[in-house]
Amino acid sequence: METYLLTIQPHSAFGTPLAGDTLFGQLCWAVRERFGQARLTSLLEGYTEGRPFLAVSDAFPAGWLPRPQLPSFLLGRDIDPAQRKMEKQKVWLPARDAGLPLRDWLARAESLPAVRHSVVTQNMINRFTGTTGTGPFAPRQVSRLNHGCGAALDIYCVVDTSRLALPELAQVVTDIGHTGYGRDASTGLGKFALGAARAHHWPAGESTHALTLAPCAPEPAALAPLLCFYQPLTRFGRHGNVAALTGQPFKRPVLTLRTSAFLTFRDDRVPALHGTGLGGTRQPLSAAIPATVHQGYAPLVPLNAELRQ
Repeated sequence: METYLLTIQPHSAFGTPLAGDTLFGQLCWAVRERFGQARLTSLLEGYTEGRPFLAVSDAFPAGWLPRPQLPSFLLGRDIDPAQRKMEKQKVWLPARDAGLPLRDWLARAESLPAVRHSVVTQNMINRFTGTTGTGPFAPRQVSRLNHGCGAALDIYCVVDTSRLALPELAQVVTDIGHTGYGRDASTGLGKFALGAARAHHWPAGESTHALTLAPCAPEPAALAPLLCFYQPLTRFGRHGNVAALTGQPFKRPVLTLRTSAFLTFRDDRVPALHGTGLGGTRQPLSAAIPATVHQGYAPLVPLNAELRQ
């Protein structure tokens, strides 16, 4: 498995946050549209048995990574209580310094300008009356995510290049950028352009601690549970593409770890990714398409951390 860094430039607002598991689902549809159903079926073989062909991270501000969900006192950082609220706002760490001791890396945290959330009003016209009305024709408000002018976002992908080559991955990401990602893509949301796509290596050496870059369904046997810190996240997934028209668009909810979990592995060094593949015909998530899978794998950043005992 190889790790690649993809940088994208948003060309419009987004209706759905760029989360790794959601993006993976749309990438599967893009593979189907570009290379055919047989190729997608081949790529997903073994996905729920620990043999993923791809794991995708959330999109982060270019050059930055999220702060791990780790209590500061475990690193020996005693923060003045009066400064804790300000400290919690510094949630972004410079990616170039990921090899530093975690205590020193956290000292370089910054509070970047947040993505701007806006609300717009949408109307649906009743063609019999020529105006809005009640029920589905009532005006409604929807939220949008707006990135700043010239903003760039980094996405980390761990890929089995023997099954999906980098040019093929870049092609399907470009396809999504053209058609739009997430909600209301047909109205112009979710458009972006793919910039650089290059191999990436994390600076930290051998380590048993790691930071997750996407929602993750962990494999408990590989972890030291008392040294893992995270927040739970419940996903209420829905089908996209033509599967949204089946009359059964909703999937069963799944419980994962929120992005930026701090994981500690029992013995082995930190792998490129961690997690489990969810769904499939053995434990179906969808009544409409029983073979549906959900990304439970997350790319990892090895951390140079020494925890206070």
